[in-house]
Parts: sequence; C-alpha cells; structure tokens
Amino acid sequence: MKRVFRSILNISKDNHPTISQDDLRKNYRAFLTSRVDPEDPSFIKIYHWIEAHFREYKEIPAIELLYERAKGSGDEGILATLQDIVKEVPYIGSDYRAVLSEKFEEQNKDKFRSLLTDTWKVVSSGLKVGVGKKKKEIKGLREAIDYFSGESRKYRPISGIKTEGDIRSPEEGKEAIDAYYAKKSDPLTTLGMYTFLQKIDDSCRGFKPGQLIIVAGYVGQAKTILSTNFAYYGVYQGLNGLYITLEMSYDEIRDMFYTLHASAPHWFKHPKYGKLAGKLTYDDIYYGELSDMSEEFYKEILNDFNSGSNNYGHLYLIQPDEKLTPDKLEALAEDYNTRLKEIGEQLDFLVVDYVGLMVPNKSERYGDYNVDLNNIIKRLKNYALTFDGGRKLRVITPFQINRTGWKNALKNDGLYSLSDLSSANESERSADIVITNFFTPEMQKSSMMKIACLKHRKGAIFPPFEVHVDFNTKHIRDFIQTKTEEEGLTEIPVDMQ
Repeated sequence: MKRVFRSILNISKDNHPTISQDDLRKNYRAFLTSRVDPEDPSFIKIYHWIEAHFREYKEIPAIELLYERAKGSGDEGILATLQDIVKEVPYIGSDYRAVLSEKFEEQNKDKFRSLLTDTWKVVSSGLKVGVGKKKKEIKGLREAIDYFSGESRKYRPISGIKTEGDIRSPEEGKEAIDAYYAKKSDPLTTLGMYTFLQKIDDSCRGFKPGQLIIVAGYVGQAKTILSTNFAYYGVYQGLNGLYITLEMSYDEIRDMFYTLHASAPHWFKHPKYGKLAGKLTYDDIYYGELSDMSEEFYKEILNDFNSGSNNYGHLYLIQPDEKLTPDKLEALAEDYNTRLKEIGEQLDFLVVDYVGLMVPNKSERYGDYNVDLNNIIKRLKNYALTFDGGRKLRVITPFQINRTGWKNALKNDGLYSLSDLSSANESERSADIVITNFFTPEMQKSSMMKIACLKHRKGAIFPPFEVHVDFNTKHIRDFIQTKTEEEGLTEIPVDMQ
C-alpha cells in the first residue's frame, strides 16, 4: 500500500517534483477506479485528505501539507506512515495500473479467504452481521448459502469489459476496425434473439446481449404469454435460456412451452400431423383431455422438442421455493451458465416473470416498494452488461403498468406512454427496449392484441401493430406469417390456427 500511495502524492526532491501534476492526476483517477481498499486507518485518513484537497483545488496536495495536518492533529501513526511512503519508488502510467491490479487481486484473495471462514461460522456456530440495532445472528446452512451468495458478489471478476481508453489513439482505431471486420466476416457474433414478429424483428434486429427488455402491460394482459413466446422462439433458434417463474407454477409454465411447440413452423408441413399443428390447446394438455390423435401428436411434440438431434437451445425452468433477490438470481444464472459450459455451450438469455415480485437483498432494502423496485431494475441492467466476465446477457422481464396507465390506454387506442412506468421510473432509464401489449374484451374475443414500443435505445421505435394471439394455444403470431421455402409454406392464413 505504501507504493500505491507514493504514486499519488506530490513529493519533491531537490526542489523538483518527482511526478508531474498531470501524471499525479492520471494516477489518482486510476486509483479511484481500481477499487483498491486503503485498508489501514492511517492510509484511509491520508486518502480522505487527498480526496478533499483534490475536490477543492483539482490538484494533488504536497506531502509537506499532509505532514502539517498530521502534526496538527498529533497523530504519530500518520506521520510514521508518511515517512515510510516517501522511501518508496513511485510508478506512473501502465506501471502504476499494473501495481493497482496486483494489489486489488491480492486484497480480493484475502477477503475471499475471510469470507469462506465466516461462511463456515454461519453453518457451525453462527455469525453476527449488520450494524447497530440491525445487528443480528445468522446460523444454519440456508443462511450460510445466502450470506456467501451476497458477499461473494463483490469479488466476482469482470474481466473482458473495456471501460477506458483514448479514442483518438491509433490503438483504439485499430481495435475498432478489427471489431468491425470480425462482425462483418461472422454475422453470427451479433446474432439477435428474434421474436418471429416481423415489425419487432425489423426494427430491433433481434434482442442483443446486454439488453434489458421490459414487457409492460396491465394486469391480466398476457404479459407472461408474450414473454414465453419470446423465450420459446429464442430456444427454437438455438439459444439457451433460463426462465424464472415467480407467479405461475413450474407445471403451468412447462406445459405452456410444450403447447407452444405444437405451433412450431415445421409442423404445418408434416404429412401426418399437419392438420393438428397449432391446434393443441393448453387446457387439453394441462387437464389430460387430448383426443387419441392429438395425444399421439403431443408425444411426437415432446420427442421432437427433447431430441438431442435437433438444434434447439436448452431452456431451464425454475420456480423458486423462496423469495427471489438479485443475489439469488445472479447465483442461479451463473450456476446454469456453468452447467452449459460443461457441455460446450453458454447461457444466452434470462427471463424473470416478473420483476415486480422480486425483493431486494437484505443489505440493500430501503423499505419503500418503488425505491426498492427501481434498485432491482437497475441491478438487472447492470447484470445484463457484466454477465460472464463481460460477455453480456439478454434479460427479459414483464412489468405491470398501473391502473391509471390502463385507463389512459383505453382512451388512446391501446397505447401507453412512458409516464405510465412512473411507479418504477428506473424501468424507463435502464431498459433498452420497452414493449407494451394491450387488448380489450372485444379484442380478446377476436384473438387480437396490440403491441407497441415505448423505447428502443439503439434504433427506431416500431409503429404499433396488431397480432393474432390464440389464448387456447398461447401462441402469438403476425396475422400473415411468412415461412421459408424449406418449411414448405410461404404463408399461413389466419384460419389455419
């Protein structure tokens, strides 16, 4: 730590500064972003003095000034620390950043070792956590798992994410053109997760890693149906997903996905089951009321969906047995990403159905529902960007619009506004795409739903459009849905589904 501080202190030798103010400022900024902990009380006090001086004067204070403050306060420990710092060799530029990186790694190893010890204390004898009146003892295996999950998040590396650089440097220009040609030569590197709804896909070109996609609508407006359709087609195109259901049961969501697979494009050309494609209802499957022929088709659907010979992605479905916090959500995502890596694959998207039912971590609980929800949404967006060492993840979550927004949409031809998200305004700030869905009882009878876009961070907002939603099969599609020639159909008329 003495070497770290020597490189951000203004020390002169023979009346000449050993480090220029410009280099000192660069080192100081590198220290601020390094997340290195000053650790010792003397270093913490010195850091606060440097910080206060820089905040007011935009310069690093001379060490003589710090000597005077230490003498004035009578703190012999700080005086001794300053004298030790002067003896060290300073570093600047990349050398200093390398020292900071080594120090941060060293500190994290020590803290992680301490965390493991404390976690075992929770399991065996109990551990007091918290501060003041909120201090309490936690004990037991489940408490230990929660404690470790929350605390270990601080030490997860986020390597692979570039967060700084001089964009006028030749190095940055070379990186940019190399990245461009890499994407041009292999378009799959920027492949989106397509919805199979043409206006969304034309505008968004598929959901991208790092994006937070919010599906907003009033209660009972089929937000889950729309989200499951997005997830299903992600799996259908070969992407791997994790679907966390907080409102419906595991069986209900599982059967919804199997029902959706009965409407997969390739079934409509099947010589035996083509006439049944898109006609197996959720209720008939859920309650065991399929006809003999439909039951045979259902078995074929399951064989097809679960066959290892197909190129479908994996879909892990979880109904948590306890409240879902951001820490627990991240632990689940990382666990299933590890499972996929063991078979040479990776997690591509996450669906949380829905974000309003998540709860904050105990250490981050504010007590106000809207504030807590805003913090959770912000955390989801940050996780989408930092997942798996910066590889990024698509995160999709339904969001419930309030009654006032619903009433306004009734008056406005089914269109919401961003102000209808005011109960959690972070959803407006953090989301990359906000999609709304709407239907009236009359529209529901006609199997119609209106879809609109309130926000698209990286492109144009697609115009509102109506889709065909079959509430029996849970399948959503364009009214005229194009098919590839390989699938044997060019269009599927409405009356076929």
